[in-house]
Amino acid sequence: MNADVSEAPPTHERRGWVEEKFGTLPVMAIGYDAPPRNTADWYAAGILDQALHGGRAGRVHRNLVLERQIAVESGGGINYPVGDLFDYNGPTLMVTSIFHKPEYSSEATLAAYDEVIQEICKNGVSADDLEPVKVKFAADYATNLEGGMGAHIPRFGLMHSLACFSLFDNDPSRVNTVLDGFMKVTAEDVRNVARKILRPENRAVLFRTPASMRDTAAGNANAAAGETATVGASAEINGGAR
Repeated sequence: MNADVSEAPPTHERRGWVEEKFGTLPVMAIGYDAPPRNTADWYAAGILDQALHGGRAGRVHRNLVLERQIAVESGGGINYPVGDLFDYNGPTLMVTSIFHKPEYSSEATLAAYDEVIQEICKNGVSADDLEPVKVKFAADYATNLEGGMGAHIPRFGLMHSLACFSLFDNDPSRVNTVLDGFMKVTAEDVRNVARKILRPENRAVLFRTPASMRDTAAGNANAAAGETATVGASAEINGGAR
């Protein structure tokens, strides 16, 4: 008997905060509920994911790291970082991670990220941009099949994919045909799935702040509070003296 692991759709954005005790850079992770495998939205989301997170050419990295230099690194993907697009069969997330510079607040960084998301939801991916995205998607898929875990497990990617298609679809031969569905995705499909899943109420945001920054912020806040209290006390004293 198969267990039902489905989840009710989220109704509001969820946020959390974690203290980073060892790292020196603030980081955030934004996760949107991803579509189920083997659906039309899944194929479209795979291409959307490539457009957003496809290495240095991905829109998130290009905008926040290379152009605006708000962040020093970004990454992401469907089922990231624990797996990939093909090795899940239940609820998962399309995740973006952003390591941003300390001089930019988490809220300012999130607002810059949201500009990238709003733009792709509004305009999608142009026909001229879609073709290179598909080429990169297919190339990454082939590279993953040929890749291994160092020199220890040659062609691990192929064995992993065969296992996933056998387990989830009872059809290991899909390793040869699964790309067909992604290559049929249109620019309109990408825009439609972006508008469907990249909504604030469909996401969770986790902020991880270094303890040193938290202490500095707390110190500044306490200093400001102390200054206000001193001014208030002086005013009281001066008022009483009069």
